[in-house]
Amino acid sequence: SMDHFDDIGPSVVMASPGMMQSGLSRELFESWCTDKRNGVIIAGYCVEGTLAKVMGSLADKKPEQGQRVSGILVKRNFNYHILAPCDLSNYTDLAMSTVTQTQAVPYTGSFILLYYQLQKLTSDVKEIEVQDKPAYKVFKAITVIQEPGMVVLEWVANPANDMYADTVTTVILEVQSNPKIHKSTVHKLPKKIDMDAYHKKMEIMLQDIFGEDCVSAKEDNIITVTVDGKSANLSLDTRTVDHEPGCEDDDETLREMVELAAQRLYDALTPVH
Repeated sequence: SMDHFDDIGPSVVMASPGMMQSGLSRELFESWCTDKRNGVIIAGYCVEGTLAKVMGSLADKKPEQGQRVSGILVKRNFNYHILAPCDLSNYTDLAMSTVTQTQAVPYTGSFILLYYQLQKLTSDVKEIEVQDKPAYKVFKAITVIQEPGMVVLEWVANPANDMYADTVTTVILEVQSNPKIHKSTVHKLPKKIDMDAYHKKMEIMLQDIFGEDCVSAKEDNIITVTVDGKSANLSLDTRTVDHEPGCEDDDETLREMVELAAQRLYDALTPVH
């Protein structure tokens, strides 16, 4: 029983009953399930409605050996179910929602100057329009919109995006308050490069690095590099690599090499005046 168990460090416990409805297995589960470092292996079968039941889209496909099943643990009518967030509204009275953050930051400087400074922070800065207003998409998550006398930041709240928003806000405040930035960059603001020329040169450059058979061009300014069965899809608009769906284990070294080559060529072709 739990009275005789000294929980002082990592351990493996074989406990019954297997359906975890009561007894030692249930007590251990409730004590350890809040820590994501812990895990449970169900060695036998489970009856409908017992604790260890995976429902919804998580149950569509039988998990493979070593695959982690991740979801939300929901308690209902004294039963526990593991659900994907998108299935909450189908099996419970709960619903999943997102929180969009909006922050206005005073800014009276040049918007292209802000673009230049954000490019120093990250190469992942894309020019867009929001309701016919010039805007930038930074880190694929933070939208920076130009407004009279200010810029407005919008993003979907989560720990990573909140951190990105803080970083972008710091850059904006620095550009607004530091006159040296305006003086040092007024003569070297970047113009737009010829994307067609960039596409052709990028394709040739990657072929020289990896070989012609390893490089193929796709639509929407995408170039794919395939080496030893690993693929990297390079977006020429953002100069970043996206994984193929279901191939999150793609070679990290390949991704870094392709992104570095894309950024160096982009910097070399960017005109200054």
